[in-house]
Amino acid sequence: MLCLAFSAIVAFELPAARSGVRSRAATPLMKGKGSRGMPGKNSKPGQGFQGNLVKERMMKRDANREEWTLVAAKGELGTELGSTMAVEAGQSPQGTNYIWTLVRGEAGEGEESTVYATDGSCRACQFPMIKGVMAKGEEGFSLTCPTCGSEFNLDKGGEVVKWLPGEGPAQFLAKQLNKDKEEGGASTLPTRVSKSGRIYMRLPDGTLKITKTAAERAEELAKIGSSA
Repeated sequence: MLCLAFSAIVAFELPAARSGVRSRAATPLMKGKGSRGMPGKNSKPGQGFQGNLVKERMMKRDANREEWTLVAAKGELGTELGSTMAVEAGQSPQGTNYIWTLVRGEAGEGEESTVYATDGSCRACQFPMIKGVMAKGEEGFSLTCPTCGSEFNLDKGGEVVKWLPGEGPAQFLAKQLNKDKEEGGASTLPTRVSKSGRIYMRLPDGTLKITKTAAERAEELAKIGSSA
């Protein structure tokens, strides 16, 4: 019964540049929300030419801060609403890289577009969110897990909209398998899109920098295998 219910699940794959991940750390829980570190948030520079110069200097300064991590080059994330992409950014103290999901919101050129960053796997059932379904409601954009049906509001800090609803055979099975799990919202991370279309993400405080990418680890394993 278990195999049949999940036979239609699509395999989780990273883009070619980040492929080769064998394991991933559990997504760090976000403690608190706000706009600390986000350029242009909670600040109102003056209007007119002088105000534009101030804003431009602020954005350049913020783009260079170490807390902003480049996670996608121009064109890597689709431009259509709900386009998703798995990215590898940040590392746990045990040395395992974190996986996150980028989701396209409002379309636009460069800084006019909106990109969300959330967990790589569903908080409820732990299946990948790369196939999550994006929708816009009265309270903003939400992302629904394609496996268990749990829904999270991306505009409200990952707040739970639905938790293991159990609608249909696959969702019902997912609900039974995770019935003892405590309800919890998804992580949402600050993002910014540069004029050139590159996407940056601010990782949780205390997250370590990646020492080896998935591609580098895969290359090392290949060398070990060839020399054995």
